[in-house]
Amino acid sequence: MSDALPTKPTMVTISINGKEVQAKPGTILVEAAAQAGIEIPIFCYEPRLGPPIGACRMCLVEVEGMRGLQTACSTPVAPDMVVHTNNEAAATAQDGVLELLLANHPLDCPVCDKGGECPLQDRTFKFGPGETRFVEPKRHFPKPLDLSTEVAIDRERCIACFRCIRFSQDVSEDGQLGFQERGAGTEVATFSGEPYESRFSGNIIDLCPVGALTSIPYRFVSRPWDVQNAPSVCGLCPVGCNTELTMREGETKRTTGRPNPNMTVEEGWLCDKGRWGYPAAWSADRILRPLVRDANGTMVETSLEAAVDAAARLIAASSATQILVGAASTVEDGFLAQELAAVLPNAAASRLGFPDSADLEPLRALPRAELSDIDTAGAVAVVGGDVTNRHPIVELRLRKLVRNRGALAMVGPRTSPLDARATFGARTAPGQLSSGLAVLAAALEGASAPLIIWDEADLANEPAAAAELARIATAAGARQIELAVDVNGRGLRALGLPCQTAPVAAGALVAVNADPLESPGAMAWADAIDGVGAIIAVATHRSAITERADVVLPTLMHHEVEGVLVSTTGRAQRLRPGSRGPREAAAAWELLIALSHRTGTPLPFRTPAQAFAAVAAARPPFAGLSYSVVGDEGAPTTHVAQSSAPQRSTDAVGDGIALVVTTEIFGDAVSWRSDALVSRRTPAHLVLAPQQAATLGLVQDQRARVSSPFGTCILPVVVDAQAPEGAAFVAMGPPASGTSALLAGEQVPVNVMIEVAE
Repeated sequence: MSDALPTKPTMVTISINGKEVQAKPGTILVEAAAQAGIEIPIFCYEPRLGPPIGACRMCLVEVEGMRGLQTACSTPVAPDMVVHTNNEAAATAQDGVLELLLANHPLDCPVCDKGGECPLQDRTFKFGPGETRFVEPKRHFPKPLDLSTEVAIDRERCIACFRCIRFSQDVSEDGQLGFQERGAGTEVATFSGEPYESRFSGNIIDLCPVGALTSIPYRFVSRPWDVQNAPSVCGLCPVGCNTELTMREGETKRTTGRPNPNMTVEEGWLCDKGRWGYPAAWSADRILRPLVRDANGTMVETSLEAAVDAAARLIAASSATQILVGAASTVEDGFLAQELAAVLPNAAASRLGFPDSADLEPLRALPRAELSDIDTAGAVAVVGGDVTNRHPIVELRLRKLVRNRGALAMVGPRTSPLDARATFGARTAPGQLSSGLAVLAAALEGASAPLIIWDEADLANEPAAAAELARIATAAGARQIELAVDVNGRGLRALGLPCQTAPVAAGALVAVNADPLESPGAMAWADAIDGVGAIIAVATHRSAITERADVVLPTLMHHEVEGVLVSTTGRAQRLRPGSRGPREAAAAWELLIALSHRTGTPLPFRTPAQAFAAVAAARPPFAGLSYSVVGDEGAPTTHVAQSSAPQRSTDAVGDGIALVVTTEIFGDAVSWRSDALVSRRTPAHLVLAPQQAATLGLVQDQRARVSSPFGTCILPVVVDAQAPEGAAFVAMGPPASGTSALLAGEQVPVNVMIEVAE
């Protein structure tokens, strides 16, 4: 007789409606049935919200041997289980649930925003009784109410499925939504009665299975049958969330989350900036037509063909050309800038963004993780950065980690809403990340599947901390996720585009989605640009560089182009257009190809797919990739060490107190341009701890002059009791705020002087 212990069966065999189905142990009936192509109707069940609660009773089924009907969303499979989802008992129960839900539900489907894409409507047609016994008048409420500035609620449509409340309580953990009253008077509201304020509030619209929660910017805009939808990627932060773009009459009318099968990136959630940033395309400063400076120095509108010709003449007449690629550019844009520079005489291509550092290579060489790996990690350590504002969806993953009883360690100078959820935490002084790494090591010790999340900017300025973090991660067997600074910074870096941190002498400057006059080192760039012979700006919106340009070529935004962005975890992901963009605008890659033809050095590409195929053939990080391989879910790039990355200076420049740069989620250009986010806009400001403010003679809302060796700006003061002493935290605000003048192009540590503004 063998002494071996019995092994658990890898699969459980059950019968559903007479069909044999195999499922993993623990699988709930709803999921097991779905895998076999059998639909069990649901309303409250949503696996992303956590364990099932069985609130709506729509999924009642009969299980032989079990008393009464069972909720399929909360009943796990068991060996030899026999399930009936459509026999008389189950069908009668499902009819009864729908009849009760519709007793007070207004039958206003023809005018309901959810009509045509409403799960309640679909379930009623497929599973409902077809008639009702209720003849009493339905309830009526004033409609709609603004639950927030972006979300409207029609209370009589609510079926009390708990989805929105569970999101508020268990996913975003803002704790604001709940049910008021009882019985037929039950309605969703905030506990305080104030508007719902959350950085992720729009997700409750996607979750709502009826028309109770709708998007105010999208309300009554279109119907499901007169729109086209395209899978794409959000380009407003480095995370690269999967999105679905809804287009009508050539314009993007809606952005929603797009859960992909593997949930590798964001689980289908979006932050509110990613959801409602698209109206920035229609802001007053959008460049709609090409502009050329005439002999009198006046910018005049012209055709796109004429503007490209003018730009080509300026390039041809210049002794040297510098092509500067901004972080909003796609991989194809960056590659074609390199190719154009290679065929033009005395030309060079570079990127404008966060400069690389050789000191980060030991961290980048560690095994790479995806955001989905956070869910199953025993411990996660976040070192530096500000995921709440710069990588917001990462915050939701970290909250899920803690709910799953994983350990979370937070180390860095910036305060975070996650601090209250952290298992371990260390607020460090600016430039002193090393002082908190002992806490991090303790958090990772002995943990299963440990993971570190580290900030590119903070660790680049502290090579000793980067080296120690790499040692700790290696000892713990941890994988790593890099929090990139720029949207496609990883993609442009993988192309081998060097970072341009200081201006160079050039006869012509071609700025592609780049404005050095509103970037770190702006003052030095401004002085250098005075000596540039010609400036060609390829841009979506007016800015400082377009005001100085000789030719302005209107280009397209992320939701208007085809291309590839590389996410913060190194995933190549496809953009697909959900809008045509202005009639006289073109994609940056198309404009670069046009310039190559007009300058007599034509590049052999006609489509972005051709350009990306050339990228995959010529750039090792993209080897083996193509548009079809990247597909809808993305594909990982390969890390290749950048041997040319320079060593960075880590000595702070200037006198005074340490400057810590922050970026509020609704404080960037997109948020300020989108009229859907007008109530969320956050201006640039200076955050000081109470003692620090008192020492400087500053109080709340007073204006302060902040000066560094590179420039000066005046900012309102915010006194925050949670802010660490001994530092000046500057929220950068939109580009025109002037805060970039405080920084060097190399983005080295900076000290600032602060005084009361007269």
